[in-house]
Amino acid sequence: MGVDRDNIHLLCRTAGTPSLSFDEPVLRIAIAGVSVALGVSLIAVPLCRLLALKVGVVDRPGGRKTHEKVTPLLGGIGVVLGVMAGLFVVWSQSEAHLPGGLGFSNISFVIAGSLVIFLIGLMDDIFKDSMGFEPKLLGQIVGVLVLMWPSLRDLVSNGGTADQWLYQLFFLGWYLTIVNSFNFSDNMNGLMSGLSVISFAAAIMYLSSTDSYRSMTVAAVLMAAVLGFMPYNFPRSRVFLGDTGSMFIGFWMAWVQFDLAKGFMDVGNHDFGASHLIPAVLIMGVPLFDAAYVVFMRINDRRPVYLGDCFHLSHRLVRSGFSSSEAVVILWGLALILAWLGILASSTEDVYRYIILAASFVFMVVVARKIMSMERFAALSNPSSGSSDSDSSGDGRTP
Repeated sequence: MGVDRDNIHLLCRTAGTPSLSFDEPVLRIAIAGVSVALGVSLIAVPLCRLLALKVGVVDRPGGRKTHEKVTPLLGGIGVVLGVMAGLFVVWSQSEAHLPGGLGFSNISFVIAGSLVIFLIGLMDDIFKDSMGFEPKLLGQIVGVLVLMWPSLRDLVSNGGTADQWLYQLFFLGWYLTIVNSFNFSDNMNGLMSGLSVISFAAAIMYLSSTDSYRSMTVAAVLMAAVLGFMPYNFPRSRVFLGDTGSMFIGFWMAWVQFDLAKGFMDVGNHDFGASHLIPAVLIMGVPLFDAAYVVFMRINDRRPVYLGDCFHLSHRLVRSGFSSSEAVVILWGLALILAWLGILASSTEDVYRYIILAASFVFMVVVARKIMSMERFAALSNPSSGSSDSDSSGDGRTP
């Protein structure tokens, strides 16, 4: 018996979006939401910086941290405020001016789950010196389970099949992987925010050819809020996102990108629709590859995967001789290449999607090996060189 399609839509889109043409009213509503998200973020982020300094929620230099001065956290609160304000405008305006709205009432559990993730990230930023990885991971699981609750409730009451429960397990893993991959990538000024803007923009380009106007509008609002944060974080940082922002953005990224995966777990397909995940994986290629790369290196070195280090691609680029800003721009460039390949893969047959995925993986492995080679050469040429000049916003536990 196949997976219940209603449960699938509850998970990846939490309900069907009404069929709408992307006409002037929808565009006006989207522009209003984007404008509010950008404006609120631009205003709220510096205020959150002042709040962080006042209450002492800051990231201090030392250890593997390479930034030179005490830097306030809580910039992510400004982003969250921008996103929530933008979504509220879109929700209220669509209900008032569009027949059936954009279906925002059907994603209330998604919004609730994102707020749980926000609170866990905020607790981690406030108690970063005493909070271990276990409560953080448990909080992430709770946040995803809140999102999944409507589907889980139906499965428990009606009795689910093995493939339905397997789908739930995959969905939980999808969220945890993406949330932590983007959290890991928040290790240098502007890196995570730039990568998320690229991924959201690529998702919007893909979704604009479908009827997923709600997901496209959500992506645009999130992208605007992140853009409102970036002037305060790149190239030099006056405030960090913190886990408050990076985990919240990663959570919504997982939701938006799953809308690219229509057809996944189609039991009538020879690969169960796995190829439908490939465009989204490529669009998020750099954060996912970098996270897999550092986890592999930590396991290979017999180190705990949850303990932070300075062996991300960004750190290796700096040790190879690039400035922190140059390293970030290089990784943005790689993200643009992979995002373009993801959009290309979305319009090809299944077999070509796998070929593109394999070629992209080989490309990233070659790039990583080249960076490591440059790093070794730089170390041999200047053995007395110290740590990089990058501004890391990681917390020493889950960079």
